Amino acid sequence: MEKRQLKIDVLGTSFTIQSDESADHLARLSAYVKAKIEEVKSRYSFADPLMVSLLATLNIADELFKTREGREPQPSTAEIGDLAERLISRIDEELLDHTPLDIDTKPNDDSGG
Repeated sequence: MEKRQLKIDVLGTSFTIQSDESADHLARLSAYVKAKIEEVKSRYSFADPLMVSLLATLNIADELFKTREGREPQPSTAEIGDLAERLISRIDEELLDHTPLDIDTKPNDDSGG
């Protein structure tokens, strides 16, 4: 099987990995790790790159262990935000597609006259 290479830039460090996996798979892994690192960085902006990397690694390991144990890992703040944005966009699209009812805004004249 052909080895594929992927250059990764994380926390100011660049390196290249090799794998038998598809380029798409490697890109998804890289994006996932970067997202986890950014999540940690946003909470612990004072932490140095090593600390951020270790905390992100522990978060990923926690998800892995919970999945293996059959427990559902908690979604990240970023995942919740992405889901909320998709839902809002879908609601907006539905509202734009919806034709409002023609409502008579004239007051009723029930004076019997």
